[in-house]
Amino acid sequence: MKALNPFRFAKYILIRFTRLRGDPYSLARGMGLGIFLGVLPLMPIQTIILIPLTLLLKVNTFSALVAAIAISNPLTFVLQYFYCWKVGNAILPGRISWEQIKGLLNTITEGSLTEGISTLFNLGFNTISVLLVGGVIIAIPAAITGYFISLYFFIGLRKKRAAKRKLN
Repeated sequence: MKALNPFRFAKYILIRFTRLRGDPYSLARGMGLGIFLGVLPLMPIQTIILIPLTLLLKVNTFSALVAAIAISNPLTFVLQYFYCWKVGNAILPGRISWEQIKGLLNTITEGSLTEGISTLFNLGFNTISVLLVGGVIIAIPAAITGYFISLYFFIGLRKKRAAKRKLN
């Protein structure tokens, strides 16, 4: 397997953001939702949850997918699970150890999608509750901040494109 170059990946994500088309508000809501679900430690099933949610909430599906991939990818998901566990364990202490989380991460990275999903569901309520509580506490401010930053970005991009069209 080829190693990921973080700088090349970041450039790719930035290019994907600048090429998104549509209403800035819908794009920003999609980004906020994508960031929210990207932060949650649901690595094997994020996309399965994300696509129906974007259709239900009528936000831009592609911007949500790009944001979720930018947040939760092979370069970031170990830190993501660690911080979700750390925050969740501070609120619901003693329910799960970091060694159990490492086992989950190992299954996600080396196993198939179905193995990752079954491992996630077999962890039990205590484990999932710690990870989700930590994830939600981290995800809410990240999603709100991401929404406003991306709204500013997409409005500015729209103005820049309109000015360029006027010149032509």
